[in-house]
Amino acid sequence: MGQIAISEQQQLVSIEMNAQITAVLSNKMQDFQKAFVMAGAIERIRELLTPEVMKPIMALQGSKLGFRTDKDKNEGYTMPEVKECLIESLLLGLQPYGNEWNIIGGNMYPTREGFGSSLAKIEGLRYNISYPKIIQSQDKLTANVVCKIDWQLNGDSKTQTIDFPVKSNAYATADALIGKAERKSRRWLYNHIKGTDISDGDATDVDFSVVSSKPLNKEGIIQEKEKNRLKSHIEKATKLSILHQVKTLIPSDDLEIQELYSDKEDILAVEAIQGVQDLETLSKLSPLIEKDEHIIMLDDKKKELEQKAKNAKKA
Repeated sequence: MGQIAISEQQQLVSIEMNAQITAVLSNKMQDFQKAFVMAGAIERIRELLTPEVMKPIMALQGSKLGFRTDKDKNEGYTMPEVKECLIESLLLGLQPYGNEWNIIGGNMYPTREGFGSSLAKIEGLRYNISYPKIIQSQDKLTANVVCKIDWQLNGDSKTQTIDFPVKSNAYATADALIGKAERKSRRWLYNHIKGTDISDGDATDVDFSVVSSKPLNKEGIIQEKEKNRLKSHIEKATKLSILHQVKTLIPSDDLEIQELYSDKEDILAVEAIQGVQDLETLSKLSPLIEKDEHIIMLDDKKKELEQKAKNAKKA
């Protein structure tokens, strides 16, 4: 069988785009220098992605062989919208095939496959994720999946256990719940190693429903404003103490806010524990640490600092 050929123009575009992407993803640049390279790459890739070049990319929309969206049942997103999401994904090292990213609410989100691809590119990394416990809620609408993440990077072995809340339903299988938890686990590991805060998403998690054309009543408007306020607070929180200010305000039936809070707590707790340099600071941080996996990390940090203090006295 003969190979499917691409046009000369597509070949030239591919070569130049790969060069732009490689320049952005290079670790050789520092600080503001990367901003100029990023800006230049975005501008050039926009120019290269003409309607003619974008046409075959649009054919990938709505397929797991390409990329899924939350509008697959409604003709998908427009070419300009897909183009912007494509640029963002490419400059994160993702590809528009293999379901490495989805479009949800007009934004690009890496998927389980996308984070898997990104982790595979980290030189020297080996990891394994196991799922010792799955607890489904009584109403079957949510579940908690305990994930044990073991990884080795350049000879340094570590482990982390995290309890992830995921969406569920009466027909959800264990494999389906594990798949969602695996996405979150890969996201956590990638962000932990790279020091980033990239969100994850999957178009199949989006609930499709008919939106009423009737305006919200007064109570509905207040609830919507409060939800947006909570979201904003969680997203902007830079410290655990700030994040915890809204914990008691989160509705017990709002899984979206709960997931957002839990994900942010994982990031801030790990950052806070890793940043502790003395036992006094650790003592002040201790009351803010609530999850079992973070308590274990804190205890390990305490032992490390105590040993360091003993060594300092001996010296």
